[in-house]
Amino acid sequence: MLREPFTFDDSASKGIYLDFYRFEEAPFSITPDPCFLYLSRTHHSVIEKILYAIRNRTGFILLTGEVGTGKTTICRALLDSLENKAETVYIINPSLSGVEIISTILDDLGVTYPNGAGKKDLMNRLNSFLLTADRLKPVVILIDDAQTIPVEALEDLRLLSNLETDKEKLLQMLLVGQPEFMDTIAKNEMRQLRQRVAVHCTLNYLKREEVAGYVERRLFVAGNKGQVRFSRGALNKIFRASGGVPRLINRICDFALIAGYLADDYTIQKRYIIQALDELGDLNKTTQMTLSKRPIDRAVISFIFMAVVVLIFSIGLWIYGNKKIPSNVSTANVRTFKSGLEEPGKVQPHTAWPKQASEQSSSGTAPVVEPR
Repeated sequence: MLREPFTFDDSASKGIYLDFYRFEEAPFSITPDPCFLYLSRTHHSVIEKILYAIRNRTGFILLTGEVGTGKTTICRALLDSLENKAETVYIINPSLSGVEIISTILDDLGVTYPNGAGKKDLMNRLNSFLLTADRLKPVVILIDDAQTIPVEALEDLRLLSNLETDKEKLLQMLLVGQPEFMDTIAKNEMRQLRQRVAVHCTLNYLKREEVAGYVERRLFVAGNKGQVRFSRGALNKIFRASGGVPRLINRICDFALIAGYLADDYTIQKRYIIQALDELGDLNKTTQMTLSKRPIDRAVISFIFMAVVVLIFSIGLWIYGNKKIPSNVSTANVRTFKSGLEEPGKVQPHTAWPKQASEQSSSGTAPVVEPR
């Protein structure tokens, strides 16, 4: 029996469908909860590389990814992973001056400093802390939305990389930002910072085959015990509509669950995804903008290259096969030439060139074939 309809953006809708589906919490919230982290191939690879760089105290680490790919969730997961293993500082609003960023770092590390302290004093206090801190625990600074950091502040962060011993960097700094951050550090004045980046990771979109695992993971964490499922057609539609962007997947699935609730259905069908997309009218434009920025897959490039090679080769064969034998080449010469191709190891008698053969024929004398 269909329920009384209400608008999709009703604030009570989520609470209603939580009871209906017997969820413990909303499965597709867009908040960066690390409990819901799905370790796709790209997410797993990024985390492993970052942890490796931190353990080996390489200094500057860079993570870039498009909007909605899960960068902030990665940061939260790293903070959980590093708990009791490192001294961590997490800066989520880095659009500050260099002095303000260094002051924030000192505040989170519990280092005191006088009001109005200058940059030199702040850096000296940070250096003293790093030299006297527990050397078994690395000090890790995570800065999210790094694309908003002013250029002058980036130069101050570069100076922090000079805090080191003869064997290791005293400060591990992870800069997390959108792809345009690469344009910033590509500038000539940023070359010193760019050279200090020891590890650069890129967070990509989910693959088609990973969308099902992503949805199932979030349903499981929310309390699903098999009572709710998404059909294969629904999952395929979700991938096509979202382009594999986790945040967009969350928005589509959230509205699709509301549509399923309204239809009193525990199986989310493709038609519920279509209804959700109708409500999310701006999603198609967002997806198109996202896909336009997506790099071409290497497999696609390889396929295109091979197709071009095969096409060129086929055209060459066609042209060669359709060439006519010049009228001034005698049948005997052609037969001799073909014989030479078929039996490369056999010594062939010398034959006059076509031009010579033509001159001899015009004088009434047959071509002379002499053994070598």
